[in-house]
Amino acid sequence: MRRPLLAALITAAAGCLAHHAGASDSSPNAADAAAWDQALVARAVDAARQAHQQGDLMAAERLCHDAFEAVDQSALAAYDAYADLLRSEHRTEEATVRTQALRLHELRAQRSQQTQPTSTYLGFAPSDGLNAYADLLQTLQRPDDAQRMRSLAIAYRQVQQAHFQRTMLFQQGKDPRGAC
Repeated sequence: MRRPLLAALITAAAGCLAHHAGASDSSPNAADAAAWDQALVARAVDAARQAHQQGDLMAAERLCHDAFEAVDQSALAAYDAYADLLRSEHRTEEATVRTQALRLHELRAQRSQQTQPTSTYLGFAPSDGLNAYADLLQTLQRPDDAQRMRSLAIAYRQVQQAHFQRTMLFQQGKDPRGAC
């Protein structure tokens, strides 16, 4: 009885995430960073959990994947926007943040070539960078943008934790599909 409602919710959430995250691998920009929508991702994760509870692991996994992608793409866009803002403000941190953004882009490109999940040491914590961006936005009197970046930093950290938990489930012989 709940199947049609769940199917509609899954379709709507996946469609919104695909539109929100961007269907292509084009470089994100500052507008994409400003478009981060915590509620949209939360709805997709909730729909994934609901699908998982109903035994539809493929739909749950697709929704988790879409949510993870939306967070990753928003984080990339935010890092690019952060570096651009630092440049426009003539701040010395721009070179460091630009290097970190490039490293994140490289990692994303590497992951697209791999068939197995991997763990990579970046040498920095992207969630810390997103929080630093939020701090800068706050000092520039942009509190809404700052709050959006803080929520993105939390979401990014949660996605990384979910990846770790999924790896642990897999190593325990459990099915990690739909666990987000």
